[in-house]
Amino acid sequence: MNTPQQIQDLVAEIVHAYPAAQLELDPLPSGVCFLWVTIADRNFVLEYSPRQGTGVSENLPNTPPFGGHEHGFASLDEAVNFFKQMLAQAAREVFSTAASRT
Repeated sequence: MNTPQQIQDLVAEIVHAYPAAQLELDPLPSGVCFLWVTIADRNFVLEYSPRQGTGVSENLPNTPPFGGHEHGFASLDEAVNFFKQMLAQAAREVFSTAASRT
């Protein structure tokens, strides 16, 4: 597998922390990896390229396809940490919304 250890560890953390999340990991032979995660109705993507860095985005319903990422990182570790923060924020918001309905 061409998937960096940081992304493998991230996938394991996501599965553990957000068991209801949907996720798809697509490692390409070139070393590029795509990780898509859906929490509730919110969609996130991390795209790693060994030559170009890592992009992180939330894909909203009005996000145009192939528009580039909201955040770019030269460091995979920084990108992974930011991605985890985005997922945690989304999970808190989903939990908060659900709690306010009861």
